[in-house]
Amino acid sequence: MTMILKVPGASPEELARGLAAAQAVLDAAGVTDVEAVRAFLELDFWDISSSKEFRKLTPKEIASATALGDARAAALRACCAGWPKVPTIHEWSLDVIIPGT
Repeated sequence: MTMILKVPGASPEELARGLAAAQAVLDAAGVTDVEAVRAFLELDFWDISSSKEFRKLTPKEIASATALGDARAAALRACCAGWPKVPTIHEWSLDVIIPGT
């Protein structure tokens, strides 16, 4: 696993629970964290570029990018279960370290 979950105030156990939840989502989708990030970046680039006419995203790329979003949501839910206030999008991160970058 090359994911790093950063949630201010979370204990090591909460962070581990969040990472496990994220990994479970990716496993269920049949993609690795690196594949999901690469697909998300392809989707993001495709969305803002004029290459839409030249390149269509594959169903696998779309599903992989979607899985990353689902994994992020699962990580936060699992990590912060029972918290009175869940961090906002700008207060936490789920990073994926891509080997060789």
